[in-house]
Amino acid sequence: MPSQSADWSSSIVGDGRFVDASRCYRFADGMSAYLPLYRSRLGPDLLSVFSSPPPAWGFGGLVSDAPLTARHLRTVLNDLEQLSGAAVKIRPNPLHGDLWSEAAVGTRWTPVARNAHVLDLSGGYDAVWTDRFPGKTRSKIRRAGKAGITIVSGRNEDLISDFDGLFRQSVQRWAGKQNEFAWLAGLRAKVRDPKAKFRAFAQNTGGLVTFWLAYRNDQPVAGIMVLMDRNAHYTRGAMDKRLIGNTYANHLLHASAIEAACKAGCRHYHMGETGSSTSLAQFKSSFGAESRPYAEYVHERIPLLSADRKLRAVVKKAIGFKDA
Repeated sequence: MPSQSADWSSSIVGDGRFVDASRCYRFADGMSAYLPLYRSRLGPDLLSVFSSPPPAWGFGGLVSDAPLTARHLRTVLNDLEQLSGAAVKIRPNPLHGDLWSEAAVGTRWTPVARNAHVLDLSGGYDAVWTDRFPGKTRSKIRRAGKAGITIVSGRNEDLISDFDGLFRQSVQRWAGKQNEFAWLAGLRAKVRDPKAKFRAFAQNTGGLVTFWLAYRNDQPVAGIMVLMDRNAHYTRGAMDKRLIGNTYANHLLHASAIEAACKAGCRHYHMGETGSSTSLAQFKSSFGAESRPYAEYVHERIPLLSADRKLRAVVKKAIGFKDA
């Protein structure tokens, strides 16, 4: 995954909130593996949380020089239990979900259910267009072009500013749909994904990040952020519901990014976390992406993460939160 690369690691550390704590392994059978791992910088070591990767930084887990088995993963899990600090958390590649599930059986690691969607790019864009995009999706992509939607990609300041503007507006819209306080959603997004972070992605990740913007009459109507290396990962999206209308700009955006990923030789186009959102699942499935249930794995000495999950659940129930 692009979020397991050295350039992405540099970006995480450069954010200032995390320290690189990555680990390398050499197994008895000669295989080698690398785990990108980070420790929270703030607070005492006793309360620090190790994560692969930190929240909102993509997917982590092991990178190896040959296919790993559950036995290899179990060895790594046993090693990570010895780390000092309050907790360790791993969010692996969803495509490896079954292997991690097998490895965690009988251990002291707690699985936290997740769901993501992934599109297989084998055969190239022609095969994806013909065999994986449903007919309705192909029609919507064509209609977007006829509606005057133009796509621009890159990582310059204008694109970053346009994307950031769409993103802030979308955060407010999502808050309304989810029955969440708009001010709280805006604050959380500003802390987690400030504009400076988008700019750092563009400048400090060795070309991993591309911003894709859809314009109508020179106005930005939708945008996505895609990481691209050996695989592609769509990780942020936003739009202006008032301007986008029925242009299907988002369909043309993703089709353009998927075509670029195919040309770059990527094997998969990861469409990110879906959770229990029916609308998100339907949208991602419309490109032929398949649901990939998997788990994030947590080991705690001090139950900070489980307490946080319970508190969030209580707050969501209190405000009537809806996973739109």
